[in-house]
Formats: sequence, structure tokens, C-alpha cells
Amino acid sequence: MKIAFFTNEKWLMETEQKISGSFGNGLFKIDYFSLEEKLLRELDRTVYDVILLYPSNGKISIKDFVRQVKTKVKSGIITLGNGKIVNLKQTKYIAFFYGQTYFFDVRDILFLESYYRKTSVVTEQAKIRIRARLDEEEYKLPKEQFVRINRHNLINMQHIRFVKEDQIKMINGENLYVSKSRKKKFEKSYQDFLELNEMFV
Repeated sequence: MKIAFFTNEKWLMETEQKISGSFGNGLFKIDYFSLEEKLLRELDRTVYDVILLYPSNGKISIKDFVRQVKTKVKSGIITLGNGKIVNLKQTKYIAFFYGQTYFFDVRDILFLESYYRKTSVVTEQAKIRIRARLDEEEYKLPKEQFVRINRHNLINMQHIRFVKEDQIKMINGENLYVSKSRKKKFEKSYQDFLELNEMFV
């Protein structure tokens, strides 16, 4: 698991030494950043599984902090300070087409598209036809990460490069558009997604 760890300049040295020792089992890869560097908004979120800020709302010892993170990650559930829950185990997506079974990592899916009763899963490497209706697939994917933006597209907000009015540019360069009827819901979902991926623990 890749973790981006942000803390104050004065905590940086101390926390890096203490936390590196506590997570020294090879399961966690931690990159350390200073909050003073203002890199949080520019961070490429697709690289990391979890983004941690320390100290969070209250005073908490490094020992308690590490214990909380380990417990939550082990259980596959992280509860955020604002009451939202992330299920880290919901990373697999299974689809079928002509007797063939496809396994995807949810994080690799850019979006699903459906035209002329044909649905495709789009990743950076390929576009794969599946036997499914977009309405049905929407319920199989984590709603805190995927949002329907129009009749034809269900997108992974993790792979948005930028949003300008009703245009969404994905990291593969493709331009998608939000329908008027779904714009308000998309804006709310995307705002929640950005908050969700900035403040764990």
C-alpha cells in the first residue's frame, strides 16, 4: 500500500523516524511531505492508496496514530473525520463477455461507456467490450469513486485531469461532457471525492 504522509515541518523528522520503524514490514510504502510545501493539492492522487494528514483534528501520539492506521487498513475500512467511510477492499471489478471473464482493478478503470446497447470498460491500456448494461454496472462500483455524468458515461473521478464548465478531461486525454440534468449531482460527488482523498484519519 502506498501512503502519502503530510505533516508540519517541525514534526517531519521525528514522525518519519518513528513511523518508518513502525511500518517496517514491507506492506507499506510511505512518502513524506511537509504541509508547508503546499504540495497537497498538486499531488498526483492516482499514485497513492491513502493520503494521511498529521496531526489531524486533535492531539494524538505517534504510537496511537500508527496503531489506528494499521487497524483500519487491516480491516479494509477507513473512517474519515467527517464520518465518511472508504472500503479499501473494494478494488476488484468482474465483467463478462462471450463466456470470457475479465478481472479489473477498480483503480485502473478510467470510465465505462455505453453506445448502441454496447458497453465498454476503458483503461489507459485498452477498451474492452463487456456484456452488461451501464445501469447495472453503476451499482457494482464504489459510489464514492464513480459517478454517472450522462446517459453514456460512468467515470472514475480518480482519473479526472480537470473540469471546465460541462467538460471533463480525463488523464488519457479524452473529453467527456456532463449533461445538464446530472451536473449538480456530479459537482457534489466530485467535491466530496476531493475532500475524501485529502483528509484520511
